[in-house]
Amino acid sequence: MQVYRISKQKYSNDLTGIGAKTVGGRWNPKGVAVLYTSTTIALSALEVLAHLPAAYFPDDMVIATIKVPDELITTVDLKNLPNNWDKIPAPTEVQNFSLPWIEEEKYLGLELPSIIIPKEKNLIVNPLHPNFNEVQLIKIEPFHFDTRLLK
Repeated sequence: MQVYRISKQKYSNDLTGIGAKTVGGRWNPKGVAVLYTSTTIALSALEVLAHLPAAYFPDDMVIATIKVPDELITTVDLKNLPNNWDKIPAPTEVQNFSLPWIEEEKYLGLELPSIIIPKEKNLIVNPLHPNFNEVQLIKIEPFHFDTRLLK
């Protein structure tokens, strides 16, 4: 599966999940590293827009195209998520949802619905998975948000 991640250029090669580990996220508690990616470029852009104030966007944004082996990805259906999975901020129960998947180490990627558009998917990747070396950073390209989106 090809997935996308938008970041500042200085973080473009960092696939360690340190950012998510430092602050926590919807699908991981603070202290647990995961790499957040999206299955489309458009969703990747929406995810960034939803998390950063418009005044903060630097000029040095890039988009990374990342390849994760299909056979190492599992999908979670909307009906199997906690009832409060889309609450803001993410409840502890939701942040801890991925822990059994991480500990089991059966799958490298966990495909989950986006809170922004639930029919669209994000893929969280476990950087500590034994097969993480199969993840490929395909390319990194400059990325600019249309200024109309930043108003």
